[in-house]
Amino acid sequence: MRATLILFAMSVALGQDAARVFQLHHIDKAQDLNEFATLIRTISDNPQVVVDTAQKTLAVQGTATQIAVAEFLFTELDRQTVPDSVSQEFKVANNADDVVRLFFVPDVASIQSFQEIATTIRTIAEIRRVYTYNTFRALAVRGTADQIAAAAFLVGELDQPAGAKRADSRVYQMIDTGNHGETAVRVFYLPYTSTIQQFQEVATLIRTIVEIRRVFTYNPPRALVVRGTTDQIAAAAWMVQELGKPVDAATLASQQYTMPSDPHGENIVQVFYVKGVPTVQAFQQVATQIRTATSIRRVFTYNATMALAVRGTSAQITMVDQMLQDRARQVASK
Repeated sequence: MRATLILFAMSVALGQDAARVFQLHHIDKAQDLNEFATLIRTISDNPQVVVDTAQKTLAVQGTATQIAVAEFLFTELDRQTVPDSVSQEFKVANNADDVVRLFFVPDVASIQSFQEIATTIRTIAEIRRVYTYNTFRALAVRGTADQIAAAAFLVGELDQPAGAKRADSRVYQMIDTGNHGETAVRVFYLPYTSTIQQFQEVATLIRTIVEIRRVFTYNPPRALVVRGTTDQIAAAAWMVQELGKPVDAATLASQQYTMPSDPHGENIVQVFYVKGVPTVQAFQQVATQIRTATSIRRVFTYNATMALAVRGTSAQITMVDQMLQDRARQVASK
């Protein structure tokens, strides 16, 4: 092995605990040593990890499983060169569905972007133990085989060179362990949002209109990561496409999109474009008027194109359409 592993015996109850001291050769800065120790504590689920920055050692006491996880992480991270993408999987003994894996994310431009990817993966795949090692842009993940596979899919989609031509991903299906049907994962790219504010507006709009709980944004490439039911992902895809279409002087509204079911019958979605509004404030006033007059709960705006996304009953959507047509005629007659 590349580094010296010093194993010493301990007399503890039941003989189940052991201890090991890892002598580090390539991780030498105090900040890196402390970050590495925290990573091992988190992923091995073991608080008994002590770092000696002067001696460049980590002392680990715990069960055989905790020691084995720590050794895997040590072997993969105390190295001179970093792998291109991922480590081999480490399957925890006596549990085939307990997997540890390291993902190397070399193409992220900043630590902030790296942390955005980590947060997205943690939340979309619902992985409790995710930890970042910033120096190597290494993402340590521990979860079920299904969660690790989803993390691999997301890393592959999100870790691309800055100039890469990106296209919306395929739909990735997770296993429905929670029996909620929210197994579909997809990454959409919104290059038409020229600012982060516009990008966040679209994300909020889609999250609320489609009622998707898990919608996360990765700002640099304008990547929108969504997990929901198959129907929700299809509706999100429609909205991403509609909001990215060029809007000309003749455009008033999109085609309607019908959600498959809604307990209140509010399953019709449509995007309207409000003409003749000189300011964002005036546009917001129109949205408020429509929300009040029609009693529609879900009315949201995208300021860049003066797009009004609405979800309601068929009668409510018809009323919105009529109100905007009447307003357009009034504006044209002035």
